[in-house]
Amino acid sequence: MISPAIGGKKLEMPVPTLCFACRHQKRLAFRNEINLYHRKCDSSGKQIISMYSPDKPYKIYDQHIWWSDSWNPVDFGQDFDFNKSFFEQYKELQLQVPRMNLNNINNENSDYCNLAMNDKNCYLVFTADEDEDCCYLRFADRNYRCFDCDYTYDSIDCYGCFDIQKCNNCNFSHKCINSGDLYMCYNMIGCNDCMGCANLRNKKFCIFNEQCAGRENFLKKKLELKLNTYSGFVEFKKKYEEFLQKQPRKYLEIVNCENSLGDYLKDCRNAYQCYSGFGLEDCKYMINCWKAKDCYDWDFVGGTGSERCHEMASSAYNMVNCHFCSGCWENNSDIYYSELCLNSQNLFGCIALRHKKYCILNKQYTKEEYEELVPRIVRHMGGKVASLRGERVGERESGYASSSEAELKNKQWGEFFPINLSAYAYNESVAYEYFPFKKEEVLKRGWKWFDDETDKTYSGPESKIPDDEKEADEDICKQILVCETTKKPYKIIPQELKFLKMKNLPIPRKSPSQRHKERMALRNPWALWKRKCGKCSADIMTTYNPKRIEPVYCEKCYLDAVG
Repeated sequence: MISPAIGGKKLEMPVPTLCFACRHQKRLAFRNEINLYHRKCDSSGKQIISMYSPDKPYKIYDQHIWWSDSWNPVDFGQDFDFNKSFFEQYKELQLQVPRMNLNNINNENSDYCNLAMNDKNCYLVFTADEDEDCCYLRFADRNYRCFDCDYTYDSIDCYGCFDIQKCNNCNFSHKCINSGDLYMCYNMIGCNDCMGCANLRNKKFCIFNEQCAGRENFLKKKLELKLNTYSGFVEFKKKYEEFLQKQPRKYLEIVNCENSLGDYLKDCRNAYQCYSGFGLEDCKYMINCWKAKDCYDWDFVGGTGSERCHEMASSAYNMVNCHFCSGCWENNSDIYYSELCLNSQNLFGCIALRHKKYCILNKQYTKEEYEELVPRIVRHMGGKVASLRGERVGERESGYASSSEAELKNKQWGEFFPINLSAYAYNESVAYEYFPFKKEEVLKRGWKWFDDETDKTYSGPESKIPDDEKEADEDICKQILVCETTKKPYKIIPQELKFLKMKNLPIPRKSPSQRHKERMALRNPWALWKRKCGKCSADIMTTYNPKRIEPVYCEKCYLDAVG
């Protein structure tokens, strides 16, 4: 269905040669969300914040210059050379065409953010839109004054939470909806003033799922726990984790879906092995995507109007019949092997083009020239080309340059960009989070690795953090602290201290990146296992590994137990 017809010839789209996980790993290697650096703009010479480290060989422009008309990406166009492989020529183009330092749109006082839009007064917020006065967020939209949260939406004054919606003043809680004043709670809906609870609906004043005798009794018990101290926090957390291991879990989070399999899916139809998505139809292997149809192998974001796309990374909004692209946005159609392109059609191997048609390696062609050259390139990449009557097109008939045995053995057509073409080192990319290979393995595979000299272990004087947040003053924001897990330095910023004091929460002993890592570790992987329902023994597919000890229930048993 997605095999393109160009110039009267059908370019056959081959089946994948890699498994779902390896294809997924490839695409994630082209996305850096959280690693920021200081470097100079290659246009103005101004010091800027960038998602590209200073050692990268690419031309990096301040995003305001990148979006301007002061330069033209077509000026970097190059002829296709049939004596070289496509990926070799694409790499040459990558080194010439400027990239934007950050991918931010319409942000205010939010310089240290990336892949963010319409944010205000935010710091280290990534893949997040329309947030205000927030810090350390990821996958979070429309939040106000939230810190250390992931997959958090439409919430206020929340801290250390993930997978929550429409919550207010919740701390260290997971899978909660329409709730307020929760502390270390799991899977709560319509609940308020609860601590250490799980799987409750429309409850108030509960501790470890036991009802307290009214608000005053609840507040008295809460005060006795001394949760404003770090020692009190650690003691309560230990009890909560022991309690939670015995609470039933739902096999998958699927809401209002038809014939769909995956996790955290809503309003989907015929979605298979999709995760963290909504509004998907006839899709497969989609992760963190929404409102797409007839799409396959896509990581971030899909978006309204997107159809018939596959092997896509970090691309969104009205993408139609696009393949093997990264960072392409808004109203693109029929583009292949391209990056950072917008509002364009009929592109092949292009970078940073806007409002363009019929371009190859950023060089402008006529429609006729484009349709004659693209099939030749596809065959050069090891692809099969046939006439629209279904006949195989031979080299002599169509005038193709012959491909070497090595080229045919290592086919490029139908494969996403190799990881070594990513603009980031492997350990800078999102792939490193989900496929954490060691440096030796990364270099053995021919991929890049970045050693950050600024990230060395701090050897200065030890800064003592008070147990009680009330004893911490503004001086702590001037100190360099050491993460108790990684032994790497971190800081408490003034707005963070103010927020913690407002909520009577202890000063964290771990760095923001380590806190994020530990939250994400509580989220199930993007994988499915066969196991038995922990109550009725029915066969289920679930994201809970059978080696885990929590009781996992099928849909019916879970609803019977929880409601």
